[in-house]
Amino acid sequence: MASAYLSVNHSLIGWSSAMPSALVTPAARRFVGPVNPPVGTVGKKSVSISNRLPGVLLLCAAAFMAAWSQNHPILCAGLILGALLCSGRMPRLQAADLTALGLALWALATTSWSADSSVALAAALSYALAAVIFVTARHIVDRIPIAVAVAACYLLGALVRAWEVIRQAASGQIAARTSTLDLTVRFGVEGANLNFTAYTLVTGCLLAMLLTTVRKQRRVIRFLLLLPLPVLALGVLLNGTKGALVALVLIPAYLIASTFLPRLALAAAAIAVPVLLVLVPLGLGNATLLRFDTSFGQRSTGDASGRLLVWPDAIATWSESLFVGIGTGMYPVVNSLGIGAHNLLLTVGNDLGLVGVAGYAAVFLLALGTHARRHTQARRHVGLYIVTLFPIWLTGHWEVSLGAWLALGVLTATGVRDGTPSEVGGRHRLRSTLTRPGTSRSFGGDQRLTRGHDRIRRM
Repeated sequence: MASAYLSVNHSLIGWSSAMPSALVTPAARRFVGPVNPPVGTVGKKSVSISNRLPGVLLLCAAAFMAAWSQNHPILCAGLILGALLCSGRMPRLQAADLTALGLALWALATTSWSADSSVALAAALSYALAAVIFVTARHIVDRIPIAVAVAACYLLGALVRAWEVIRQAASGQIAARTSTLDLTVRFGVEGANLNFTAYTLVTGCLLAMLLTTVRKQRRVIRFLLLLPLPVLALGVLLNGTKGALVALVLIPAYLIASTFLPRLALAAAAIAVPVLLVLVPLGLGNATLLRFDTSFGQRSTGDASGRLLVWPDAIATWSESLFVGIGTGMYPVVNSLGIGAHNLLLTVGNDLGLVGVAGYAAVFLLALGTHARRHTQARRHVGLYIVTLFPIWLTGHWEVSLGAWLALGVLTATGVRDGTPSEVGGRHRLRSTLTRPGTSRSFGGDQRLTRGHDRIRRM
């Protein structure tokens, strides 16, 4: 199987292997990484710089498409699979990757007992695509510059979408609002779901803050990552999606809380958020949710915009097939309201049953749990990711979002605290104990890393 993969891989990127070495500039060499072989491949043929670049560029293109448009899933799938094949090396799958792929297979399996196989297949492929972009990001993103490039491309797509929202509001329709905070008049992008548009902008803000808060990040990179945030925030405000507005407020709130009370903030993210995601849709805390909903003034509907009506029905439907679910994408088809469950637990539960819920939770537990053990800053990033997406998971549909799964992959693939090899958790690099802290900002491109590995081999 490995030989077949390498055969396909070399045939796809053979053009790049013939690229003259003079065309590989020092900047490109620093960006895509070293020629040194990954861990466990000493003595084997190393991956050339020119062979890595196509995979990085294709992943960047997929990140842009994931934010810019949700109407081209086939193109996104081609870019993601192309990035994986053009990475120049076999993926080293870990527990989180295998669980994500297993979840995708289970989603495809549920189509066999769904009421409408065509609708179920489309929804199952969304689960599969989310899993593949997660695995691809964790495989390719092993350097901070690559993480920044992927995040920048997603931000660019989100920025284009935010600009379209602002342009619609500026066309004269903004006068319909009685005030800036009047959320009864909402603006979006033609052909795109209003809520999805806002969630995309929030995910862009999340990616920017995750990479901005990496210690010893260059100031110019921080400035460029923060530059689009006011535009994205304005887009969310004009869009008027309540869950996205709450998520936007939670980003600075968590960063401040994690600065002064890091343990308490992490406990809130790791314990309180999962508990609330389970208990609230089951009916506990509805009164609190209603009181919070009334704070949005005229946008308040008395039933959390229909959530409190659809959640009991979604629970009843799920209970009919508790363990295996009714099939991906089936709940909007079979329920009388004709809408989705608008909740992560109830959507995945109806789609995949308890088996799928356990697998879905296991992916996040394995990926985020492993990353959180790396260092203090990693734990802060994990908390920020969970808290930011909490209101979206609680009241919306973001379970198979390419943006959320891409952010998860980028976050858990780059275990960076200070940007030195001793603090980077790349899965294709020499272990941190092989080099002195502060010798290089790369993940293994310095000859000193090779000498450290040689010393280990001689012992």
